[in-house]
Amino acid sequence: MRNTLWILGGLLLASACRASAPDPAISLEDAALWSFSDRLAPLQEASCPDGAVPGYEISTLIDVEPVSLGSADDVSGALKGVEFKGGWALSSPVASFGGLSGLDILPDGDLLAVSDSGAFIRVGFDQAALQPTGQASIAFMQDASGDILIGKADADSEGLAYRDGIALVSFERNHRVLAFNYGLCGANARGIEVADIGSRPQTLGQSIRGNAGAEALALDGDELTIGLETVINGQGPVATISEDGAPLFARQTWLETSGVPLVGMDRTPEALFSLQRAYNPLTGNTIYVRQSDEAGTRLLAKLKKPLTVDNFEGIAVDSRAGVTRIFLIADDNFSDDQQTLLFVFELKS
Repeated sequence: MRNTLWILGGLLLASACRASAPDPAISLEDAALWSFSDRLAPLQEASCPDGAVPGYEISTLIDVEPVSLGSADDVSGALKGVEFKGGWALSSPVASFGGLSGLDILPDGDLLAVSDSGAFIRVGFDQAALQPTGQASIAFMQDASGDILIGKADADSEGLAYRDGIALVSFERNHRVLAFNYGLCGANARGIEVADIGSRPQTLGQSIRGNAGAEALALDGDELTIGLETVINGQGPVATISEDGAPLFARQTWLETSGVPLVGMDRTPEALFSLQRAYNPLTGNTIYVRQSDEAGTRLLAKLKKPLTVDNFEGIAVDSRAGVTRIFLIADDNFSDDQQTLLFVFELKS
């Protein structure tokens, strides 16, 4: 999504206070929660009613240009708990390649992203060589009736969480979360509603602007969590989804962001990794990556000029190789003045 002017400030992701008092009609402590395991089979069937019949996808070769993060001194000052392993500028002659926001890692190691224009973008990635393969595919999202999502109001996909073939996708403007059985029927997967966030959730206490919705999405065990780009009292609101698809913003602590919008998050069994982005037209983007676990919260990286930096909105974390790798993807807003950057970092032990 388009950058908005935000005041740059320090970022501390620590214990946070709860939201304003919830609607008394909602019992937050006793509310039944949406469960991925319980909903998996029904979602698989509803999203692919014709079975494993793949739909039309655009296959394209992409240009992969290696980029440096910056000078050794600048990188050393910016990275607190991670090591930079590689960066690339990705481009394609296909106009639909771009606007990448949510990001996750597929079982075969390829990367799956979602686009602001309502498309799944699969980027080939060799995890052993730790570099893109130069291949990609584009699949346009469908609604529950099998019609292609069109228009900014319905197709502005931002957050992504992938498990067992199901791609959970959060949307702005028409604030909601849909589930797609991408693993079985690819471009033929229909979007089945999981959560209706709405423009004024009962437990939030205020309205959500059209372009400040659920940028962040993550699965915490079986629970589904969303994080808003909206900033309230310096915090990033976070909600667990209830069994009936409502966001429970007052059920858990929020992220203390010191006024910097939350744009992405991912979880491992041990920790939450979050991505925040501040933008100033004079100084550009400042990107924060943090890790929170039982030991507390620490800053892993703070990226800003003169480092190579752009509009990073997607984060994915992978530990399958025996090390923890953090992938970041930048949204170029389909602009010639921006880049689709892909960065990979490795968590220091």
